[in-house]
Amino acid sequence: MKNLIFGMSFILVLFYACNDLKNNSGMKKVQKYLPENAVIAHRGTVYWAPELTESAFRWARNTGADYVELDVQRSKDGVLIIMHDRTFKRTTDADLKFPGREIHPVDSFTYEEIMRLDAGSPFNIKRPEQARSSFKGQDVLVFEDVFRICEGKRIKRNPDGTRIFSKDATGKYIFEYEADPADNGHRPGVYIELKSPENYAGIEQEVYNELAAMRWNPLEGEKIEKNIPFYLDGKINVANTMGKILVQSFSRPSMKKVQEIFKGEVPASFLIPDEEDTDLSKPEVMDEIIRFTLDAGAQFIGTNLGDEDDGLLPLFSEKIHHAGLMVNVYSFNTVEQMEKYVSLLDGMITNRSDLTIDFYFDKGKRKYKTTQTPADVLNDLGYIL
Repeated sequence: MKNLIFGMSFILVLFYACNDLKNNSGMKKVQKYLPENAVIAHRGTVYWAPELTESAFRWARNTGADYVELDVQRSKDGVLIIMHDRTFKRTTDADLKFPGREIHPVDSFTYEEIMRLDAGSPFNIKRPEQARSSFKGQDVLVFEDVFRICEGKRIKRNPDGTRIFSKDATGKYIFEYEADPADNGHRPGVYIELKSPENYAGIEQEVYNELAAMRWNPLEGEKIEKNIPFYLDGKINVANTMGKILVQSFSRPSMKKVQEIFKGEVPASFLIPDEEDTDLSKPEVMDEIIRFTLDAGAQFIGTNLGDEDDGLLPLFSEKIHHAGLMVNVYSFNTVEQMEKYVSLLDGMITNRSDLTIDFYFDKGKRKYKTTQTPADVLNDLGYIL
């Protein structure tokens, strides 16, 4: 009997060991879909142009970021909207266009109401040193816009600057795009954050379906060849690889749904919630976050710099990597911050893609550096002072 019990125990241990090895192998395969030392343009940029607008994403693309990062929510009438905050108050003129409703949530507005908002003028007021007259009237974007920009397009517009769109027989919006005359050939991937998914039932599946419809879902349509380079002929080529998208969320239930829907075959990152009781200096807190990430099937952890640049302590970085996970940190603004964290992380989510690209180049961690100043990129894109 003892021999039988020992034999069964040995088989059970062997089973779990093999299963862990299999899971680790799958995780490593998906992690390799991202380039090393990835430069991820946080909201396009919040420094050089109004965040999450066409100007910000065109700038990030032409600057040479590996990824552009966005936040997706949904309008009252079901349109996927690019917006970080739960309301339009901070980044648009909602207080002028819809007085009293500026503190109402994104999903209380229809898309045609959202089209009336100016997402550029508030930036000019708050950042006069970076202000440009042509930022005035920048749209609140829809989900599709960002992907078309990454393909080298821009929004097609009427002579007065309003965007051209129509509706099909079901009432679904059809948006139009055109080749961007200032496109310089970079093809970044898209880093998708599901913002407040608890407010948008089914948004994980909706994002999956929209990606498939746009031909951006690596699990649908034509199979992507292996070993496609992240850089091709001196240009970013991430959008043409298996790493073309990453999905991230602060929500634990949403993170699990993402992995179920994408079958663990698309890079996913669990973002650590910025909550008062989340003390990232405690080893037991670190361990619990790592356990959840592994259980959810994600391959990355996302954490922020913290108020005192303490969002990723060396011990936490060591634990994350020992578990086979990788970590990307947000959001960088200075070279000093980059110097502090470069040995601890795998990718930088940055407000200053220009600085981060050149920082990695100077460290010998990147093949290409920027070729223009940030202001010259904006000038070439037609954003006049």
